[in-house]
Amino acid sequence: MSRILIVGTGPLLESGARIMSGQCLRTWHFCKPLLDAGHAVRLMTIPIPGTTNDGAGAASEAARYEDLDYRKFNTNDSARVLPELESAIREFAPDAMIGVNAYPAFLLAKASLQNQIPLWADLNGWTMAEGLILGKVVGHQRDYPHFWCMEAQAALRADRFSTVTSRQAHALLGELAVLGRGIVEPSRIVATVPNAVYPDYASLTRKPGVPEFLREKLPPDSLIALWTGGFNSWTDLSMLVSGVKAAMDAESRLAFVCTGGAVHGHDEQTYKTFLALAKELPPGRFLPLGWIDFDQVRALHESANVGINLDGDNIETIFGARNRVTNLLGAGVPVVTTRGTEIAQWIADHEAGTVIPQGASGQLTAALVDSVGNATFWQQRAATMRAKALHDFAAVNTLPLLLEWCSDPKRLQVADDQPVTNLRALFQAIVLRPELLNAPVAPSIVPAADEVNASPAEKLRRLLKGIVRD
Repeated sequence: MSRILIVGTGPLLESGARIMSGQCLRTWHFCKPLLDAGHAVRLMTIPIPGTTNDGAGAASEAARYEDLDYRKFNTNDSARVLPELESAIREFAPDAMIGVNAYPAFLLAKASLQNQIPLWADLNGWTMAEGLILGKVVGHQRDYPHFWCMEAQAALRADRFSTVTSRQAHALLGELAVLGRGIVEPSRIVATVPNAVYPDYASLTRKPGVPEFLREKLPPDSLIALWTGGFNSWTDLSMLVSGVKAAMDAESRLAFVCTGGAVHGHDEQTYKTFLALAKELPPGRFLPLGWIDFDQVRALHESANVGINLDGDNIETIFGARNRVTNLLGAGVPVVTTRGTEIAQWIADHEAGTVIPQGASGQLTAALVDSVGNATFWQQRAATMRAKALHDFAAVNTLPLLLEWCSDPKRLQVADDQPVTNLRALFQAIVLRPELLNAPVAPSIVPAADEVNASPAEKLRRLLKGIVRD
């Protein structure tokens, strides 16, 4: 068995956890099968924005989840996190390290530049797509170099990779080629690890209706259409509000409950826009609950009549996953979702739910009305497909390559010809000095004496010298 240091996103879903994300679920997704396999796991978690306690005296503190003692950071400031990570690497002396999600993978890559410990980087979600779609929402792309540098640092240092979709795996392979990492066996170097069903959803008992904590807020005969989780940049808000409103007008028993809200530290605007649009929804049957305790989120999965996911026509939809959909399937909740993601294609292939075109608010309305009028069919279909989802998206079944690698972790052998080595060195320099991206033409790693007076063409020639042959 191996000694494995895992750095993932927190909080873990202890009772009382409120602001959470699919990245938090992903941390336990990777930890649990390794613990079950008998590996000695040391876990450290980095909080998502909005859950930090930066004023705490210590950067981290001891914590416990189920039977695992671990360390959770109170800050995600890399200047405070990195010294403790480097200390943990020296003290624990792991056989392998795993960064679960892009930011933890980036931090582990940066903390381990000077050692030869094998590193697995789980790049859960393509940060380039996240950066592009976020830029459209906020009206600028100033944050895009930050996303690129984070992705590139992990890609330059790690020895094995995982992505949440096969489409993202293809994007990552392209990045690895551009960054000068010679990948001979891409199917083994980059593993596709779809989101797993979180154990709490897999074990709950379905009882559609109004959960106890909402008994005084909804009519007793309400059938809940549920939106759960953050409102991210890819969401089609106009389709959501118009489709739900028309369905509520047509079916008096339908109630719309949404949990979650702004994606703190990433997209604060989309949820504000949703709340402004949602003012036209019937207040007595529309409940925006915000970030609530996980116990209440679980209760809503027990009681919801249908779960909703709507994706806009954007780059993140093409490459991304939808953790909420996977967990709705695993909980046995009927699902209506738009096309575009790989999980939507899984639903369509297995007739596991209702898949509608993007932007088709009328079809959303029709699906929601039918979920009430033909509730027995919808519930039976979801119950039948629950077993399939629990098999395909069981954590251990999504991680065969990781489990194999952890039994004998090794560094990745890459091409070391001079042009390729130079290419890697160039990108490593840019990652470590992101201000170089602000130059009209990226300067040489070691500027020539007359660099200031050189023409753009000459600067480019010098930049490429030794990387491509004349």
